[in-house]
Amino acid sequence: MLFHHAQGLTPGVAAFADELRRAGHTVHAADLYDGRTFATLEEGLAYAAEIGFDEVTERGVPAAEALPAALGDAGFS
Repeated sequence: MLFHHAQGLTPGVAAFADELRRAGHTVHAADLYDGRTFATLEEGLAYAAEIGFDEVTERGVPAAEALPAALGDAGFS
């Protein structure tokens, strides 16, 4: 499971997931912002604050629960 950074599931994060897939890994990239991305860190953090940081965390739960228990997690900060 690959979690995006504060700017959302940007093309760069998606490209990194694709690189891992090309290397033979199965990668699930969670989109905790429902498709929204932000040009700056400040904009992304403002959106996370607007919807609530707990809400952002909670959005990852169903995405992870749908996957096998033997799963590695990674993320961008």
